Amino acid sequence: MDKIADYIKQPDVIMGLFFIVIGIVVGVFKQYWLIAGVNTMSGKKLAKIDLDYLTKYFGLFFGVFGLLMVLSPLLFDYFSVTHGVRYSIVWISVISFVVFILLYFNVIKRNRVYKKN
Repeated sequence: MDKIADYIKQPDVIMGLFFIVIGIVVGVFKQYWLIAGVNTMSGKKLAKIDLDYLTKYFGLFFGVFGLLMVLSPLLFDYFSVTHGVRYSIVWISVISFVVFILLYFNVIKRNRVYKKN
């Protein structure tokens, strides 16, 4: 039981569980107001966005990323990665994930998100 408690107390796992919860809340319960930028849009702009698509894939991406974050300590232990390198990998992956989300919804799938134009 102590091993499980120690595993859950790791920052990677806590961050991963947070991402999973956000993914479920946004993706399943369609709480688009949690998505930055969408929550401050005017009614006119919000009417042009396909919120079902946006919330579905936003939740999916956050859920998968959260799962990878939860499993990362196991992978780090398996490959014997030191703690200094772990934090670098985690922060690089978080920044890469944010950049990917921005590129995916604003560049790659822009026409799909704004399909009501």
